[in-house]
Amino acid sequence: MINLSGVNTLDKGFEVSVMDGPLSGLRIIDSTTVYAMPTAMYILGDMGAEVIKVENPVASRVRAASVFPDNDPGEKPWNRDGGFHRLHRSKYSIALNLKQPEAVEVFKDLVRTSDVLAENNRPGVMARLGLDYESLYELNPRLVYFSFSGFGQTGPWKDFQGIGRMFELTSGVSQFTGYPEEGPRRVGGAWFDPPNGWMAVFAILSALHHRNLTGNGQRVDFSMYQMGVATVGDAILDYIANGRNGQIMGNRHPFLAPYGAYPCKGEDQWIAIAIENDKQWLELCRLMGSPLWVKSDKFSDGLSRWHNQDELDHHVGAWTSGYYHTKLMTLLSGAHIPSGAVMTAEEVLTDSHMKERKFFEEVTFPPKSRMGSRVYTGSPWKMSQTPSYIRRPPPDLGEHNEFILTEMLGRSKSQIDELYSLGAITKEPVPLPKPEPKKSEAELLAIKEKEVKDGTLAGYDPDYKSKLGMK
Repeated sequence: MINLSGVNTLDKGFEVSVMDGPLSGLRIIDSTTVYAMPTAMYILGDMGAEVIKVENPVASRVRAASVFPDNDPGEKPWNRDGGFHRLHRSKYSIALNLKQPEAVEVFKDLVRTSDVLAENNRPGVMARLGLDYESLYELNPRLVYFSFSGFGQTGPWKDFQGIGRMFELTSGVSQFTGYPEEGPRRVGGAWFDPPNGWMAVFAILSALHHRNLTGNGQRVDFSMYQMGVATVGDAILDYIANGRNGQIMGNRHPFLAPYGAYPCKGEDQWIAIAIENDKQWLELCRLMGSPLWVKSDKFSDGLSRWHNQDELDHHVGAWTSGYYHTKLMTLLSGAHIPSGAVMTAEEVLTDSHMKERKFFEEVTFPPKSRMGSRVYTGSPWKMSQTPSYIRRPPPDLGEHNEFILTEMLGRSKSQIDELYSLGAITKEPVPLPKPEPKKSEAELLAIKEKEVKDGTLAGYDPDYKSKLGMK
């Protein structure tokens, strides 16, 4: 079970100070959707930036499109979406229908007082709204205008659509993933989006640093395609230098062996081992008890081991099968051999190392939401003077309309009422989605059992709540 002493349990059901973060004092307009850029924005929010989520109520497809806490969509499912919540903590929300000119004026007023605008529309969308960089530069020359798109703002592919899962293949990553007999495979999950979000944070902070030195903002044109290609730099260098195209290798390495994932004791338990040199190889031989087979000329040096990987992996796998994966990781690490237990989501959530690092943070939602407390991933780094943590719960749609319009922009109540009457701002999607029926526990169990049978899931643990200390 998760011991809450290993979880940051700051009560975020009320407003907290944002003056202790490394980015305190920055105001950022988050006009982004889906996964990669919302990730970048919550990272900046966790670090203390005032992130204003500008949501389009007419196209709120990322709300109520995932899973609901306790399988309860509630009366307003768009405010209970688990996928949306994961990516939008530490943010304020204002819902602006930018098809209304009055909403566009509100957006421009926000720009006048902001440090960063982040958007991930297709090239040309912001210009059609009159919100392109050139127009907004006239309002705020210090603005960092960050445009995130699949292929960038220029070039013959600039108007092509794409999502992170697609770019994993387009950028060349899948040239090396999968097994030779099966063809290219994706890594699994939406792996490609988070690194793009992290790199976006780096680009935004770099532009802000330049602005602090010069007083000038700038346009940042970010391409997911180029980011993906940058991750396969060794393959590109190999082609430039040698004219060689890489190939699918499974879990193996281009020139190291043994190198891969090996079976361990228990059902579907594995450990990754990487031998980089002869010293590590000799240490592995010692741990294995120096069996006769290691003395064969086929394993006498790195090149020989690489050429005889099938037999080598068979021997190493036979030895690893006698150990539990985390126990073996401890044993190998003690001998300075790079290794890592292959962990599941359950194992990561209950891992003692994660608890000691207080990586998971518990967020308490306001009572009216009926969300209770939920655990989210925190920051992977620790700063001794300016901590990064979840500043407030994920917002309801348009939750901070009044706060933003009055406290930040100085609008009067009558002006706000007029914006509501015109449909420029709202707190509900347009049009309202059809109600989501709540499934019974029996229906949910049947769905999960079918997913296991079909191979969509490896398994389902009906006792997961008690293991995680959830009520």
